[in-house]
Amino acid sequence: MRIFIDSMTLLRVESDQYIDQIEIPTHTIKWVRNEGYFQYFQTERPIDLHLRDQILINGAHYPLEIGLVTLTKEFEARFRYDGKLGYDYSPSSTRFAVFTPVAKEVYVVVDDIAYPMSYQEPIWERIVDGNMNGKRYHYRVRLVDQFVDVEDPYANAKATTGSYVIDWQALTPIEKTPIKLKNYVDAVIYEGHVRDMTIHLDVSNQGLFDGLTEKSRLLKGSVLQYIKRLGMTHLQLLPVYDFEGVNDTEKKNLYNWGYNPSAYFSVEGWYSKHPENPYERINEFRSLINEAHRLKLGVNMDVVYNHVYNHLTFPYDFLVPGYFYRHNQVKKMTDASYCGNDVETRNYMVRKLIIDSLIHFVENFQIDGFRFDLMGLIDLETMKTIEKELKSRHPYIMLYGEGWHMASELPSKQRASMHNQAQFDGFAHFNDFYRNTMKGELHGQGLGYTMGNKNLINKAMDAMIGSPHMFLSPNQSINYVECHDNMTFYDKMLLSSGFEKESFKVYQDFANHLIAISQGVPFYHAGQEFYRTKMGVENSYNSPDAINQIIWNPKTEAVDKLKKLLKIRKRHSLYRMTTYDAHVKMRREQNIIIYELENHREILRHYIKCETGIEKFPLHEGTLIFPSQNVLTEETDMYVDKPGIYIVKLKK
Repeated sequence: MRIFIDSMTLLRVESDQYIDQIEIPTHTIKWVRNEGYFQYFQTERPIDLHLRDQILINGAHYPLEIGLVTLTKEFEARFRYDGKLGYDYSPSSTRFAVFTPVAKEVYVVVDDIAYPMSYQEPIWERIVDGNMNGKRYHYRVRLVDQFVDVEDPYANAKATTGSYVIDWQALTPIEKTPIKLKNYVDAVIYEGHVRDMTIHLDVSNQGLFDGLTEKSRLLKGSVLQYIKRLGMTHLQLLPVYDFEGVNDTEKKNLYNWGYNPSAYFSVEGWYSKHPENPYERINEFRSLINEAHRLKLGVNMDVVYNHVYNHLTFPYDFLVPGYFYRHNQVKKMTDASYCGNDVETRNYMVRKLIIDSLIHFVENFQIDGFRFDLMGLIDLETMKTIEKELKSRHPYIMLYGEGWHMASELPSKQRASMHNQAQFDGFAHFNDFYRNTMKGELHGQGLGYTMGNKNLINKAMDAMIGSPHMFLSPNQSINYVECHDNMTFYDKMLLSSGFEKESFKVYQDFANHLIAISQGVPFYHAGQEFYRTKMGVENSYNSPDAINQIIWNPKTEAVDKLKKLLKIRKRHSLYRMTTYDAHVKMRREQNIIIYELENHREILRHYIKCETGIEKFPLHEGTLIFPSQNVLTEETDMYVDKPGIYIVKLKK
C-alpha cells in the first residue's frame, strides 16, 4: 500500500484493500471516490507538507509520499519566494537558503558538518557562524522517510569535488562592460566553441578559456584579437555554464557542445586549467571577458532553459519532485525538446531560477547578451520578465534565440516564438527563412539562392531587406547561413553536388557577403569565413576534435574580403536600418538583383548575381567600392563573370 498527496487536500491510496481507518494528526479525512485500484480521500484543510510524513491506515503506519501536489496550480500559487537563494557569504557567517516546501528535514552540510535548517515557508534556511570561505557544501534532504544528499541548484562555484562557498570579493575583479549597443543591427555576431577555437591552434592553453586570450603566431595575436579585427562586435560562446557529457580532468576523453545543463550558476570546468579549484574556473572566465572588453568586443552566452541534461540527477527533483518540469493533462512529463524533459518555465520558482541565473552572469561577469536555445519552448511572460530585469542592469544587452514555433504543452499564443514576435519585440530571432533561402533545404540536396538557384530570387530579395513579412523591425532578424547546428555551408554544398568544386568557395563568399549587406543582424559561425568543414557531420555535438576543431586559415583572401565588407557595413548606416522604409529599394532585372540604399548624401547600388556567366553592369559615374570576385572595369561599365555582390557608390 502506498499513499500519495495529490493536492493540498487530496490523498490517493494505491490499494484495493477496504479502508475503515485513515488518520493524519489534526486532520479530518473523508472518503471521496474509488477509481479502479485507487481510493481517494479529502482533508478538511490543506495538509502541512513540511510536517506530515506518515499516515495511519487500518492500524498501520505508512509513509505519506509526495504525489501530484507539486503539479497543482494551488501549490504553485502558494509557494513563492522573492528573496535570495543559495548562499550569502560574509567573513563572520554564511546564510544558506533552499526552496523545498515539501521537505520534512533539511541540513546544510559544510565540510562534513551537518547544520539543521529551519523552515520559513516556503524555504529552509540556516546561518552558519564562522568563515566558510572555500568550504564545500551541499544539502541533506528528507522528503519522506529517507535522507538524500543534494547539490544546491543555486551553486555558483563548482569544482570537480562539488559545490563551494567562496568570497566573490576575493576573485579577479570584473571590469564594467564598455559595450554600448544602440540597436541590434549595429552588432555582428561570431559564434564559437571554446575548445573548437583553440584545440588546433599554436597556443599552450588549447581547449581552454585562456587559449582564447593567448597570443598565436598563426593569427598574429589572440583569437579574440582576430575576431575583433575581422569586424565582429560580439563573440557568442556555446554554453560555458556547468554541463554534462565531458570529463573536466581527462579532457580528451569526451567532447560536447554543452547543451546538457547541470548547474546554471556555475562555470564549466572542462574549459579551465584548474577545474578542481572553484576560484580558478571563475577567474579564468572573468579574465577572458575582461580581455574581450578591453578590445571592445562583447561576450554573449548561449543558454539552455528549455531542458536539463537529466531530470533524474538535476537537483530540483530531490527538492520539489515534478515541479521543475512541464507535464501534460494526464500529468506525464513532456518531451518537446527531444531531450527527455521540458522545463516548466511558467512556474514561479522555476522562472525565478532562470532570471536569477541570468542576472548572476550579467552582474558578476558583465555578459553582453544571451542566445536562448529552443526559445519557443519558453513562455512569453518569462521572456518579457527577463528583458525587463536584464535591461534595467545592462541597457545595451542583446537578447535573441531560436524562435521555432514548436509543438508543446504551451498554448500557441504563450510561446516565445517567431509567430509571436510582436509580443516580445525586444528579442531577435534566428531567421530560418533567410537560412533556407540562401543555403537551401536544411536536410537534403535542394540548392539555395547563393548556389545558383534562380527560383529563389524573389525570396532572396525579401530576406535581404530584413524579412518584413516576418518581423516588425530588422532588429529582430538574425541573418545566417550556418551555425553550430546542422551542416556547415561548405558541407551542404558537398552534399548537394556529391563532389568538391572550385566554385564552392565563390558560393560561400557570396553567402558571407550577402549576410554583411542584408538588413538585420549578421551572424557568422566560427570558420565559415575560410570555408569550414566538419567532414559532412551534421550534428557534431559529441563528435571528436578531428571533426569539430577549427583549422585556422586567416591569410586567405576570403578573410580579407569579409573584413573589408564589414568595414563598409560599419561605415554606412544605410546597412543598419531599424525600420522598413524608403531608404531601401529592391528590384529584379531578369536574374540580377539591384539593391539600392539611399540617403541625402549617397546611393549604394548593389549588383547581385547568383550564377556564372559574363554580365555588364553600368557604373553611372560611381565608384566600385566592393567586388565579391574579380571584375574588369572600363570607364562607364564593369564586367563580372562570377556570382557575388558588386557595390557601386554614387554621389547625389
